[in-house]
Amino acid sequence: MSADKPNRDGTSARRGLPVVPAREASAAAPRDDELVQRARNDDPRAIAQLVDRYQKKIYGIAYQFCGFDKSEAQEMAQEALLQIFRNLKRFEGRSQFSTWLYRVAVNACLDARRRRRSWSHILFPWRADRQDGGNKGTVLETTPAPEEDGNPLSNVSGGELKRDVMAALDTLSANQRAVFQLKVFQDMTIPEIAEVTGMAEGTVKTHLFRATQAVRAQLQRWVAP
Repeated sequence: MSADKPNRDGTSARRGLPVVPAREASAAAPRDDELVQRARNDDPRAIAQLVDRYQKKIYGIAYQFCGFDKSEAQEMAQEALLQIFRNLKRFEGRSQFSTWLYRVAVNACLDARRRRRSWSHILFPWRADRQDGGNKGTVLETTPAPEEDGNPLSNVSGGELKRDVMAALDTLSANQRAVFQLKVFQDMTIPEIAEVTGMAEGTVKTHLFRATQAVRAQLQRWVAP
């Protein structure tokens, strides 16, 4: 996510989020719990450091939810970050801050997608290489922006296969897509997905199974016998 030019008070000129200076970001980083405690007391430097620490990850989640549209991903990530810091005082420390943050971010992205009524544009970097039997590609820690590493679907061979992937995803419910995305993109475990989404582990498994079956059925003809 491109950095905004800071105002005189050290906040982002675009949305009012604090901007952390490069020299400060390179210093010894305090723990999340320390920053959260300070941020809950409206310390702008602590908020800035949390933004700097997690904005790339949040952007990666938004980038996946919006169908890999860079401009929309930036807006969605900003919305998610604002939701996170508006609700920061509700964080009770019962889970890791990163888990709570991802939960708020995913919900913010889901809400944004529902408002835009464009769930059909969600894509996944699914690799269907006929030579390796249709195995999916490696899940990256953070999905790159288009100008950094090309479209994540560049490994998918041909427009017809892309249409089949889209058709499969279009059959999924919002919850199935969210679970599938967290598993495929973020490489989360079932317990981690359950904690982030607030679902029971059994429910997560059911959504993941149904989503996987739907995608496999749609892509069956692309899998080498």
